[in-house]
Amino acid sequence: MIKTATLLIGHGSRSEAAVAEYYQFAEQLADRLDQQVEACFLEFADPPIIDGIKNCIENGANQIVALPLFLGPAGHQKNDVPAVINWARKEWPHVKFAYGSPLGAQFHIAKVLAGRIKESTADLPDVADEDTAIVVVGRGSRDPDSNSEVAKLARLLYEGRSYQYVDQAYFSLAKPGVKFIVSKYAKLGVKRIVLLPYLLFTGKIYERIVEQAQEAAVENDVEVVVSHYLFPHDNLYDAVYSRFEEVVAGTATMTCDLCKYRRRFEGFEAEFALPQKSDPSHGMRGVPHDHGLLSKMDDMLPPQYQGENQASLVPMAAADLVYDANGAVAWNSIWEDFCDLALAGGPAHRATLLVPPAPNEVMQNPQAYANVVAEITRGLQMTTNCDVVQSITPGWVGLQCHSEDMAVWLMRAIIAENVLARREENTLMLPAGPDFTVSGEIKNVVTVVAKSFHYWTEHMQWKLQQEK
Repeated sequence: MIKTATLLIGHGSRSEAAVAEYYQFAEQLADRLDQQVEACFLEFADPPIIDGIKNCIENGANQIVALPLFLGPAGHQKNDVPAVINWARKEWPHVKFAYGSPLGAQFHIAKVLAGRIKESTADLPDVADEDTAIVVVGRGSRDPDSNSEVAKLARLLYEGRSYQYVDQAYFSLAKPGVKFIVSKYAKLGVKRIVLLPYLLFTGKIYERIVEQAQEAAVENDVEVVVSHYLFPHDNLYDAVYSRFEEVVAGTATMTCDLCKYRRRFEGFEAEFALPQKSDPSHGMRGVPHDHGLLSKMDDMLPPQYQGENQASLVPMAAADLVYDANGAVAWNSIWEDFCDLALAGGPAHRATLLVPPAPNEVMQNPQAYANVVAEITRGLQMTTNCDVVQSITPGWVGLQCHSEDMAVWLMRAIIAENVLARREENTLMLPAGPDFTVSGEIKNVVTVVAKSFHYWTEHMQWKLQQEK
């Protein structure tokens, strides 16, 4: 007898409100499907995907429909989730797994967005359609296939309607950004710009889009309206149900012809033909692994260098610097979550090890050195909330770690990113030199610390506690 369970895979969020909305959606979807729906998350929230699979099987399921609650086909959809499903297939060979497609630019999603336009402007003074710009705002991705879904939705909203402009924008990782698109249409003379966040639930990204919109409205002296995100809406359930029906019917497909891993897209050549795999922080989160010596050594490194991965000599893409109202770098606003930091953070130092200067170089330009130390200190404090001390040895800045374990792990992870680091008990020492620039070496130091600090606080610290 076949017993089917639906595994609903969410991205996860640090926002309690976002997680609560996700669970509310899962409960209502279960009522509509009239079957078990097991909710789980890729990262940032529990349970992980593997626990969701175990729960389905323990409840008697021998067929699992895995529905990724993702809006576009990017790395999570193409690598992280398939990796854990492939592992589960080997672990439970008697269970049949069927994998769905992301929601994407489908009719039901376009209906949700069209409804949001009406809702967000219903109580506002009338503005003619020809004086209105509609902008679908995607989260943004390093995958062109995923970004193209946002562009497609914008076109679907344009067709059959009388708006003068319907366009696309992205919160991060892709261009154009929110502020750019607002400036563009303000210069074109529109009276109202309606931003439609292409996001499932609330959270920090939605809040930042609202903030960016408010700032852009003031800067460009134009009315900017931000609609509600997709949840809750009847058509959103219809969109997920349509993907469920495809899986059950065996017609679910991926856009492999537009996949950067299967086609050599310009600008993404380094990702062509990469193996399908994940890491212990995402798809393989919670999957048991070997605790031998090699495994423990492997765990000391960031995921991109674990296993057989080799460090690339090609510089990583760099996120643009973000400045506050006083013109200072807003280090805590450059990356909104770790996906941003991992995909667009840097550092660019890959071919040359970033090291401190000789002491005499520091002595020759003490004021420039003091300025660099001050900026690195500010960046480290903003991204880690840890205390920072200046070393008595010229050329170093010290980050006060919470423990010796933390200092050791961060040191090894940072060196793996080609930035030299050393340790004095609980203090992690990092390079600083008078010739360091904000957009170059200073950014690289702050970035690699922020990146490694995230792994420690979100993943490694918990893992070591569990092992103890």
